Amino acid sequence: MDLGYKENEKGYDQIDLSFDGNMLFDNLPEIMRPHKVADLLGLSVKTIYDWKYRGKTRNIPSDLFLKLNRSLYIRTEVLKRLVTSN
Repeated sequence: MDLGYKENEKGYDQIDLSFDGNMLFDNLPEIMRPHKVADLLGLSVKTIYDWKYRGKTRNIPSDLFLKLNRSLYIRTEVLKRLVTSN
């Protein structure tokens, strides 16, 4: 994310807030727990669980979640596709 100052057409400096969603996912593990994803995206943990249990009505990819030993995990690569698809 480049937060450098740019000069606009009137000659005033302004901050360029262009955002590359791919940078958000650099150096993350392949799977993450819901509370880590919630912190990363600025959401509540309740929202993450809502995606799990109401995913079809919210257009959430079915392969986003993984259950291991009765614990819920989120696949980072699928999350990246979901966040950057808009």
